Amino acid sequence: MHYTPSTIPAEAVDALRPAFDYCDDQYVEDWIAMCKEDKAQLWRKGDYWLISMVVQTKRGLAIDLKFSAGVYEPELVDEANDWAKSIGCVRSYFSGRPGCARRRPDYRIRCVTAEKEL
Repeated sequence: MHYTPSTIPAEAVDALRPAFDYCDDQYVEDWIAMCKEDKAQLWRKGDYWLISMVVQTKRGLAIDLKFSAGVYEPELVDEANDWAKSIGCVRSYFSGRPGCARRRPDYRIRCVTAEKEL
């Protein structure tokens, strides 16, 4: 289900909070606000929640699957990608923990982010 900005449920914040536990510079409240401002998209299927954002890349429009939490539902990723294609996106990508890539074998690794404590 793709929520429109006016239909975003209050429980989205708590449902998506675990997705932000691994991110030091992003906050769930800010991203829900962006969804309410129609700058990002909120999706849900069962207990799986997803936030996406359409971005202009050097190779055309793309959907960036920004954050997800809950019990993984590949059909929701397909739904988001189908919607993105319908509005002219030519690519879909995501950044995430290593386990995310195993869940989405039809994606290829293009870059890696590493961190080090200073």
